[in-house]
Amino acid sequence: MSEPWCVLLASREEPERLSVTAPGRGSSQRHPVLSNCDPLTGTLRRAASVTSIDRIAAVIAGSADRWRQCSLKDIGHGNLFVQPKYQGTGYEVLLALLTLENRISPTTPVLFLPADHIVNDEEVMTNSLQSMAEWIADEPGPIYLLGAVPQGPHDQLGYIVPWHDTMLMPTGVYEFVERPDVHQARKLINAGGLWNTFIFGGNVSSLIKLFRPRFDAAIASLREALLASPIQPDLVRTYDRLSPVDFSQEVLAKQLDNLSVLRLLRCGWWPLKSPTYNTQLAGGSESWLDTDSAH
Repeated sequence: MSEPWCVLLASREEPERLSVTAPGRGSSQRHPVLSNCDPLTGTLRRAASVTSIDRIAAVIAGSADRWRQCSLKDIGHGNLFVQPKYQGTGYEVLLALLTLENRISPTTPVLFLPADHIVNDEEVMTNSLQSMAEWIADEPGPIYLLGAVPQGPHDQLGYIVPWHDTMLMPTGVYEFVERPDVHQARKLINAGGLWNTFIFGGNVSSLIKLFRPRFDAAIASLREALLASPIQPDLVRTYDRLSPVDFSQEVLAKQLDNLSVLRLLRCGWWPLKSPTYNTQLAGGSESWLDTDSAH
């Protein structure tokens, strides 16, 4: 298997340190695991446990120099893919794919890692990422999603309902629901639904295929902009013509037959997004009231 690439999705983040709240706590309490580490730095370290630093890229917005002075200082300038502005996760993913398509082998596994969660047990997460890369190499057809066992009916996450309840094998996706209300979230959990961690992977060709034919015009425009010299003016004009696209809702959820889900073993995965309702998660005695980090 060729060494995978890891792409950090950081367009929505700021280079400065992010505040992290732990599950079942008020917003004033920081998660102890990351008291000295922002989530983006943690995601970069996670990627570095799976592949070499020269195979780690990041999609960012704003000045690359500003990022290189902070969390992404170890990533080479050529591996910082700069968006003129954030136009949704769909174009965040597509820009990375179109930048990489002429640089790497079509069979190379590519893993996408958002910087919007925390993890307690890094060894479990690393093993899951390595397993995903191996599945992509061995069975490159599907797009592989990583699903976490829910700790409660979180209404700011997506839910993946697998066809079968398997532990170490990928299985097809029966249903994909983005941000259900509390009642629907409980039903999905009872049906075996998993939280969508938005950690996913495939090879470049299989991932680009998800966008076709609906986004063919955007793909052609972005490819043309990426070939321009200098790139940025053409890319700015192209982005000004784009409408925001949510990768989960508008791409993944419409192509269930092309998806497989791998169950993430318990590792303390937790999103930075807080639920918008007052309820109890994970059997804790305290209720979620904080909505500041929901976006």
